[in-house]
Amino acid sequence: MWDRTTRPTVALIAGVCAVLIAGCATTTTAGTAIPAKQAPDGGAIVALMDTGDYATAASRPFGTAGDDPYSGALLEADRIADYTVGPWEIDAEINTLPAPVNLSLVGPVASTDDMTRNRIFDPPVAAAAGANGFVSGFATVRTTPSTAKQQRSLQNVVLRFPDPAAATAAATQMAAAFTPWPGSSPPQPVTLTELPETVAITFTMPDQGQRMVSFTPHGAYVFYTVVQVSDYLLGADTENLSRGTIDLQKTRIDQFTATDLPALKDLPLDPTGQLLAKTLVAPDNRAPFLLGIWKPRGWLHFAVDPIKTISLFSTAGVDQVSQRLTTVYQAANPDGAVRVADGLTEQIGSFANVHGIEGVRGLPAAKCYQRTVGLLPATAPITWQRVQWAFSCVATVDRYAYTAFSTTAEDARQQMGAQYRILAGQ
Repeated sequence: MWDRTTRPTVALIAGVCAVLIAGCATTTTAGTAIPAKQAPDGGAIVALMDTGDYATAASRPFGTAGDDPYSGALLEADRIADYTVGPWEIDAEINTLPAPVNLSLVGPVASTDDMTRNRIFDPPVAAAAGANGFVSGFATVRTTPSTAKQQRSLQNVVLRFPDPAAATAAATQMAAAFTPWPGSSPPQPVTLTELPETVAITFTMPDQGQRMVSFTPHGAYVFYTVVQVSDYLLGADTENLSRGTIDLQKTRIDQFTATDLPALKDLPLDPTGQLLAKTLVAPDNRAPFLLGIWKPRGWLHFAVDPIKTISLFSTAGVDQVSQRLTTVYQAANPDGAVRVADGLTEQIGSFANVHGIEGVRGLPAAKCYQRTVGLLPATAPITWQRVQWAFSCVATVDRYAYTAFSTTAEDARQQMGAQYRILAGQ
């Protein structure tokens, strides 16, 4: 059975933070990146690798969701991710992941408990979704960088229901149950041009930002869109950003083939049949919240810079991304894997307060980095550690690029050696 129910109360995901933690990686400098070394095997010498207590062979292949409803809904949520519009697609400057405390707003939504636990909805709104047979969904959010002249944020949530009638009822009831944040101005209803089915309200947040919240039924789906902007002459406005998101989301979700409800139990835990089993797991099974397989567009919701990442994926022919303890990118061929590794090392090497350190014994192509400011201790949830790692490494093997993170350099290097051996079959 697929089980992510042991995740932290606040489920966080991959990326970098925008505020709150000093030295967050969203501030970049012209750091020196060390490119991955291209060679048939990177000069790897397995006998020299220290793999610690990590497994050096793939785990058992995974089966299907089975009779656990949550597992089926979770796998469907991962599929919906590929058809959820990212904020950067509406406004390229809205491209920064939020602070760690708000990263629970990005990821799969497989139950009404997920809605409240991850602070996507207050309990009354989640209850309205549940009363109408909520099936599954996905949530994403981004903000502008702190240097933007106009601060903006955009949250987009796609929720699936059993049929159009249920979605329409859910949208109406969820909107009726919604209440603005404490300290906000009284909400005012808004009619969005050419979107008569959308129920929208606008109000001023305590920080004086203008926020628009909307619920839009579309077929068997409800789109929950939240846009906030600060006052700025000639800047963006909430209505245009909301309308643009809803219009594109309609087009995108129409391309999605939903799984028949009785067939959710038959969804494979690993659509590739083998990549997840080849992705490293910790001896004690600890892992970030996000476990699974994603297609490239779905993974963009967790990427540091989705605009650069999709270009990199396209060039490298990446078709799947797998994550357990490590993250593995499956490219079209070894050259594509090197391209991914080069892109990742360039990205990491540009972060402020990050510098290159000694690599991995027996794996000369690996590049490792240390964060000197803003790192999280070993006592922090591992999902948070993945965001603000102390040490991280990048390497390739065959058609795969992969990364590891840890609070110690030794552990990160052991992960790299173990993951190499699994992917290389050595």
